[in-house]
Amino acid sequence: MKNKFLNILGAGLVAFSVSSCDLDINKDPYAVTDLNLSQLLSTVEYEISASFAEGDYLNANFSAYTQHTVSREIDNYSLVPSYSTLGNTWNNIYIYGIKNADALIEEANKANLSYYAGIGRVLRVYAYMNLTDLFGDVPYSEANVPGIEFPKADNSAAIYNDLLVQLNQALEDFTATEGNSTKPGSNDFLYNGNIQKWIKATNTMKLKLLTQSRLAKDEIANWDAELAALIQEDNFLANGEDLQFPHTGTLSPADERKSGYVDEYEASQKGVWISPWMYEIMNGKAYNVKNNPFVGISDPRAPYYYFNQLTADEDAVSQTDYRDGAFVSIMMGSNTSYSSMTQDAAMTVLGIYPVGGKYDDGQGGAIGAKSGSGIAPDKMLQAYSVPFMKAELALAGEITADAKALLQEGIEASIYHVNAVVAKADANAPLIEDASMFINNVLQQYDRASDEKKMEIVMTQKWVANFYNPVEAYNDIRRTGYPVLFSGNEERKAVSPFDHTVEATDLTAEGGAELAIFKIADYPRVLWYPQDECDVNPNITNKDRNITVSNVFWDVD
Repeated sequence: MKNKFLNILGAGLVAFSVSSCDLDINKDPYAVTDLNLSQLLSTVEYEISASFAEGDYLNANFSAYTQHTVSREIDNYSLVPSYSTLGNTWNNIYIYGIKNADALIEEANKANLSYYAGIGRVLRVYAYMNLTDLFGDVPYSEANVPGIEFPKADNSAAIYNDLLVQLNQALEDFTATEGNSTKPGSNDFLYNGNIQKWIKATNTMKLKLLTQSRLAKDEIANWDAELAALIQEDNFLANGEDLQFPHTGTLSPADERKSGYVDEYEASQKGVWISPWMYEIMNGKAYNVKNNPFVGISDPRAPYYYFNQLTADEDAVSQTDYRDGAFVSIMMGSNTSYSSMTQDAAMTVLGIYPVGGKYDDGQGGAIGAKSGSGIAPDKMLQAYSVPFMKAELALAGEITADAKALLQEGIEASIYHVNAVVAKADANAPLIEDASMFINNVLQQYDRASDEKKMEIVMTQKWVANFYNPVEAYNDIRRTGYPVLFSGNEERKAVSPFDHTVEATDLTAEGGAELAIFKIADYPRVLWYPQDECDVNPNITNKDRNITVSNVFWDVD
């Protein structure tokens, strides 16, 4: 898809698509000679969204950290400093996304074009907030400053405070009485120049920043007043107003499909497995999720989230590591030989909602390049997150609101988004028309729950809604401890409840196979700095860095 933007923007523009993994933020390979704000806006939107998109760079496998998926490449939290996609996200966002956002803001201010400056600020905040959430202290005040070759890492709380200032400045840009004669149009891939939606997105990003920092709110200037004003105004993203980058099914002159689709549906070897933990929670199972808060409750989003290439009575390609009827996957950290066996034509794969793949109608069938459309957005900030954030704040005593009603609103908004994505991906796929039984069952569980269990239910449902959207889910897990993730039982074993396998001799009397599990690693509270950045910048180092303890100011144990 990157070629699309090269064609639109031309070779002389400041922004170019990154394809190399050996660049670092300390080099300035492109000198800005001529800026076209209209084109530059398009570039900023693409580069920043792609840097954290599902299926791109880091997030090709990072969802394994949230146990939405399982990846052989970074199984058991094994994303090391030298892992290429880690450096690719860091380099792409600093060299292209942030550099171009800074240029957009600077040139828009010079030209007195406030709308452009406001959009640039919001996108820049999104980029830095994600960097801070993932890595902790990162280059900020000295990043992209002429003459500074080795930018220092700023304190994460200081970065958050300035990001809040920048969001408030963006709101002033959007409502300025002067300098707003020129409004973006089709060059604004996210909102097509709809400034009211940009205002809602800015407010929603502020809500996310404040919710994220609630356990360390004393470190944020005017946290209480900012939240109170925001809640009173209540002008957030609503259904159909999500901040997300659109993809199309166009193949020529450039491939505009979602990269996660291309990687999984066209690749000869697939790399993304659906987490059995996710599967059990969504299908009301308790083989491994012993304290599943939704036991016996089937989620209607499941056939949209993933596609079973097998039917329940078909043989897999090889011996399976985890199987339940048609569902075939591997366990996180599995130590069996089965987890490394070829299952490309049998494994359960990403479906129509996350990547524009195939809707699961129960008929099975091996997927291929033409099994879907690849039309699915890169999710940045979703409307369904708003009621979930409000519910969390209500349960935490930070606002007065009906957390149960907000939980219901969040689930309904998630289903709305699933239907909206599916309708664009495949007009022939059925939509979720009545989810009332599912929602009522979840709400009944909520009514029976303790206060702490209520928080678990809210955050687990938000985690389900954020399937294959790992950055936000990773933040929620570290902030709240929910959902409870797989860590192995006392003996580090898991149970694969399959009822049909190539070799039935491994079945136990209970109908499952006991699988040896590696010792599950302590949960990483932050990511390693990329090795290529550490190699060139003496101010960035992994020495004495312990990723299993808090490295981000808001991550309060």
